[in-house]
Order: sequence, then C-alpha cells, then structure tokens
Amino acid sequence: MKIIPGQVALITGASRGLGVYMAKTFARYGVNMMISARSEVELKALEAELIGMGIEAAACVADVAKADDCQRLYTAAMERFGHIDFLINNAGVETWGNYKDLSFEEIQKVIDVNLTAPMRLSHLALPDMYQRNQGHIVNIASAAGFFPPPYSEPYATTKAGLIGFTQSLRLSAQVDGSKVSASCIAPGYMDDAGMYEEMKEVGEKVSWYVGSLPAQKLADDIIKAIEKDKPVQILMPWSPRALKVTQIIAPRIFEILCHKLGIFNPIIQSAKVRTSNK
Repeated sequence: MKIIPGQVALITGASRGLGVYMAKTFARYGVNMMISARSEVELKALEAELIGMGIEAAACVADVAKADDCQRLYTAAMERFGHIDFLINNAGVETWGNYKDLSFEEIQKVIDVNLTAPMRLSHLALPDMYQRNQGHIVNIASAAGFFPPPYSEPYATTKAGLIGFTQSLRLSAQVDGSKVSASCIAPGYMDDAGMYEEMKEVGEKVSWYVGSLPAQKLADDIIKAIEKDKPVQILMPWSPRALKVTQIIAPRIFEILCHKLGIFNPIIQSAKVRTSNK
C-alpha cells in the first residue's frame, strides 16, 4: 500500500520512546494522525510538534488497557478524520521478574496492553477498512516473541500472540480477496529509546556480537512494511534465521547458546535490579 500525503494513521503509545520516532516519520510522509498515550503533557507536546511539521494531528489521552478507552480513541479518530488508513499498535508494557513472584495484576496488565488492546483496536478498525478495501495494521511485537527470554513470561507470551494474530489477519484478508493487510515488526535491542535504554541505566549492555539498532530504523521499517506488505520482520543486526532454525531443530543447543553468548543478559540484570528494589 503506497503511503501518500493526506492519509491517516492512528498510533498508540505515541507520547514517548519509539512511538515518537514513528509519529515524526509518518509526519514526514505527510500522513495526518491521531496519537494516543496515557501521558497528556508529553502527548500534547508531540501533537504541537507534528502540527508544526505541516500535518493535521490530534491527541487523545487513553489507557488502551481499558475497553472503553479503546472505543473512545477509535471514535475520536473517526470523528476527526473520517477513516483510518494505518493502525499502529505500538503501546506496550513489560514486567521483568521471576514469574512466581509477580502478582497476577501485573501479569494481567501486560496481557491487556500488549495483546488484548491491539486485538480490540483491530476489531474496531477492520470493518471500515474492509468496506473501503484499504488499510494496513502494524503490530509492534518483539524479538522476545520469537526468542523468549528468562524472567519475561508475560511479555514474551503476549508478543508471541501478537505475531500469530498478525499472521492470521493477513491470511484471512487474502482468502477474502481484500486489499486490507497487516504486518508485524519484532524489534530486538533498540538504541535511543525504549526498554533497552532503560536496561542500560542498570549498567548492562548487550554484547557487541549480539548488537543493537537505532530507534529510527524501526520507524523506517514500519513504512517499508506497509509499502511492501511485509508479513513479519525481526529487527536484529545479525540474521535471526540461523538462531531460529537452531531453536526449532535443536532447542537444547539453542538454550546453551543463549546462556553462553549472554543474549539475554540485559533483561536478566534488569529483572534482578527491579526485584531487589521492590
């Protein structure tokens, strides 16, 4: 689907981190947008910046963990712009720690934001997209959905679910003969914004042979995913395919490699720090 000026995007989790990069990148393509997050101050500041870039932008403070807020957000976008060309399900939360020590309230929050909200917003957006025979949903998952780290059961599970949801959506649209589609972006360690920047603060960086990528690449790859209709893209500086093949055909060797290479060290350290601070 070609991105042209005047189209409309709805972006959740837009007020900070990776969401800001996404919003500004769409704005450079002349895409108008409804941006949403829980932080009103940061959201309004971004709204003003986007308008200054020459597009129409509107902000809606919402907690996508709540069904009513999802409905209110979708309604606000439709009332303001009349339709949605791109739904970017970016809002996400994580909770690192030993699963047995997490409260189920913490676990449920991750499920509600990371998986239920994208499914709910997609359910709201799809009927109009199908009617117009145009639209693209982009779900921001994580490499953790393919390579589940320790101390991240709720996060890894929801991101794996989001990958499956996206793949099924695509096939359904293809069977229906619809031009509506969906893509899933699964970033690994991202610099400049997001969770990995928070992990760095506890003093644990990923090894050079694992590597990380700049946040802008995620935003750029969303554009590519839409225009080239890419199904699933894992953002890692080295090929994840070899690791995935190893995981499938030799799962115990995969586990050994994860430990030996320290692939998950930043997550493990972050989880230990958070646990000790509770």
